[in-house]
Amino acid sequence: MTDFLELCKARYSVRSFSDRKVEPEKLEKILEAGRVAPTAVNFQPQVIYVLQSPDAVAKMASVTPYMFHAPQALLVCYDENICWKNHKHEEDGHSAGEMDATIVLTQMMLQAWELGIGSCWVCSFDFKATR
Repeated sequence: MTDFLELCKARYSVRSFSDRKVEPEKLEKILEAGRVAPTAVNFQPQVIYVLQSPDAVAKMASVTPYMFHAPQALLVCYDENICWKNHKHEEDGHSAGEMDATIVLTQMMLQAWELGIGSCWVCSFDFKATR
């Protein structure tokens, strides 16, 4: 078994991908790592889209310049209606959805690395193009 701290130290953002898709059994392990990730009050608000078709990948590439020619991508989102909100300090309540999605994504990236699969965290989208 890989030492966790060594895995964390070794992982880096990959910005050049082969045209080979991730094997289904490895993809399932990566998705499972996201599914079991801790979230606020265990509400599990995440929604993970597996973008594999050429059309889906092209649509993603149309809203971010950071696809790096990857043949597939995981899009991690959260449902604002499901996520926990902290009403103790703010009148409207601070949503934990973004933090939950971040934890989910981090666990999936570390699982991918353990399986020998590189990834790159992308947080740059043309939101005008998505509407």
